[in-house]
Amino acid sequence: MPSGKRAQAGDLLKLADAAMSSGFNNADSASFVYAGGLMTKADTLLNVRVKNYDQFPYDAPTPLKDQDASKIRKTTAADYTVLNRFGVLMNDIGPSMWGTGDDGQKYMIMTFFNYHATGAIIKPVFVELMSTTDPSIHYTYLLIAESKVTTTANTTEFSVVDGAKSFKMILTDKPGESAVMHTEGKFPEVKGKAPAISFSIDIQPKNTYWYNQNRGSATMYPDVVLAGFEQAGPMQGTITMGNKKIAYKGGAVSEVCMISGAPGKSYKEYRTVMTKYGNEWYIQINSDELNASFISYGKFRDAGITYKGQYIIPLSYKITPDIASKSITLTAQTKEFGELNIHMQRTLTDTLYTDGIADAYGTFNGQQLSNLGAWLEHVNKGAPDGIVAVQEYPQLVDPM
Repeated sequence: MPSGKRAQAGDLLKLADAAMSSGFNNADSASFVYAGGLMTKADTLLNVRVKNYDQFPYDAPTPLKDQDASKIRKTTAADYTVLNRFGVLMNDIGPSMWGTGDDGQKYMIMTFFNYHATGAIIKPVFVELMSTTDPSIHYTYLLIAESKVTTTANTTEFSVVDGAKSFKMILTDKPGESAVMHTEGKFPEVKGKAPAISFSIDIQPKNTYWYNQNRGSATMYPDVVLAGFEQAGPMQGTITMGNKKIAYKGGAVSEVCMISGAPGKSYKEYRTVMTKYGNEWYIQINSDELNASFISYGKFRDAGITYKGQYIIPLSYKITPDIASKSITLTAQTKEFGELNIHMQRTLTDTLYTDGIADAYGTFNGQQLSNLGAWLEHVNKGAPDGIVAVQEYPQLVDPM
């Protein structure tokens, strides 16, 4: 939207406001008619759009065009312990879950063991639960005790116990499949703020997407490099809130996101550049027939789809906002099965991390996708830095 048009529209709206104020006691007055005309002119100015070809004035890798799936593979429990891949250091690890309880309510659970390119888990560990019962309530827990990582021949466990609060995730190798995950959280009652809350959930990854097709690091923003993997798939388990135990079923993503500054650049470049360029889209899809990950950072685009046991790298995809902060449509082109078309309607959003969950409907290969849902994350230009808020100003998140 051209800044000059915005300024002109602002001047017109100020005049319209003054005119309406002067004719406040008579809605049929000439002042109101005059104000209506001014607002119509302002609306016309505000509907002017021009393409900004310099939004991302840098080059980025194009893995969707340069496809090579030879390095993509199922993950093991040990993969979660690799802290340096292709020279890129670990950023965060954690499962996020979305779905419906047998009480008819939607629930989202977001978790992070953060490393932030330091080589070790840093405090706090973050766990948050939200539901459609009251979307304004965020049950947010910051666990400030030391975390432990324990390994055996075929398992890896991440755990933290902070007094009566605890969270853990256990990865177990599964022959022929990606490592499965079990996750548990236990949090005591906080009088006046939260009932006692616990959850126990099993996750079975179906789609293992590797950043840049596991061929090396990708430069997703200037001076920022990326590696790791995301795993989308079905989950089921229980959530207990007070005396109420809820059967819970839906989708999940286990994130192993590795981000570092390019050689000679610090990790902080990542957050600085993200808020400068924005347009991070991080979309995880779960349905009975299909699981997928779509990742955008500024100009960088990457994605992976698992459908009927086959791993597919789309040729291209487009994300189109329909209603701001409420709904989007994703279309992806594949050479194997044609177009994937999914419309997503947000049901819950965490405003700090800008993550959310969505109900969805869509088609692929001429087939309606069933039990479709999505995890959404979008960071636009100038967005607040959720990581800084949690690490440096934890009081902003009003933790339990």
